[in-house]
Amino acid sequence: MKFQCSTAVLRDAVQLLSPVCPVRTTLPVLSNVYVRAESGNVCLTGTDLDISVRTSIAADVGKAGETTIPVRFLLDALRRINADNIQSSTDANNVTMLRAGDKVQCSLRGMAPGDFPKFPKIEGSETIEMSAKELAEMMRRTSYAVSRDESRYVLNGVCFNFGERLDVVATDGRRLAKCSNSNVKRAEAKQLIVPTKSIGMIQQMLSGDGTVQVRYTANQLEAVIGSTTLVTRLIDGHYPNYSQVIPKSCPNAVEVNRKTFADAVGLAIVVTEKTKQSVVRVALDKGMMTVSANTAEIGEVQDVLEVKYTGDPVEIAFNPQFLMDVCQNVEEETLVLEFGSGSSPVVVRAGENFLCVIMPMRI
Repeated sequence: MKFQCSTAVLRDAVQLLSPVCPVRTTLPVLSNVYVRAESGNVCLTGTDLDISVRTSIAADVGKAGETTIPVRFLLDALRRINADNIQSSTDANNVTMLRAGDKVQCSLRGMAPGDFPKFPKIEGSETIEMSAKELAEMMRRTSYAVSRDESRYVLNGVCFNFGERLDVVATDGRRLAKCSNSNVKRAEAKQLIVPTKSIGMIQQMLSGDGTVQVRYTANQLEAVIGSTTLVTRLIDGHYPNYSQVIPKSCPNAVEVNRKTFADAVGLAIVVTEKTKQSVVRVALDKGMMTVSANTAEIGEVQDVLEVKYTGDPVEIAFNPQFLMDVCQNVEEETLVLEFGSGSSPVVVRAGENFLCVIMPMRI
């Protein structure tokens, strides 16, 4: 096999695949990237058997062929080769030689391509087509709320609920983030739970413009954008009924500027982030919101914001990171906080299609 291509384009392709190629595995070929060159393009594939990613780049192919190359060493080499173009040639023993001009060369020993798993096929699937930016935004607004507790495996992913609209939901049991898109409709309701690692990979794929095609079956999901395809296994299980968690009505509400609120919460984090129990207090009274925090080890802070609030005085204790995650992952200038008492769930809304339910802390 022999081809020549842009060094930067090849590096970006390998970098995209590298997170799914395990460093330690009982199947050594999985630590390699599969490379196939033919008729003007090079196809690269990586997999950990749960997630498979395939992408193609343009290349001047001198000789068609295939091989596998250790992804870690290939990526390290490409990061250190300062040349616009790179030549790659592979011999019968799967040793790949990388050359940049007349002075730079690097050989990497690969494995037989026949040992590499076949790329999974999605057959008899449902298909959704939508803006890549819209899907990326929905995942960004929700994925931070995924549970990291491996014993609650159903919550270790983002729920895609298809029906009259698309709901993208994540929860860890203490907060729940939901983003909706009424333009994506399916006649038959379907719920999918996409693992967190796969969500991160899809978000990388959706970094540009264009349209994404999403296909799914009972246990697999495929995302296609441009020349890149990802297939992931889904989490087997039934996601909790998140609609029951969202309060039907809250007697009190207050609007706050997102950036101003984020600055106040960020100030509170200064004295709480290195403590065992990180707590920020949000107190509301006539015309003002006071955001405060104090710890014996570090000190205390307080920031008073002017707001339009006419209800009874109330104080709510939050995990400050929960508030900051919302502020950092939405773009709207205004947040609306809806609540009942200091101990009831708080709904944070940004625009018409996003909400986050946060359980207050008991202190």
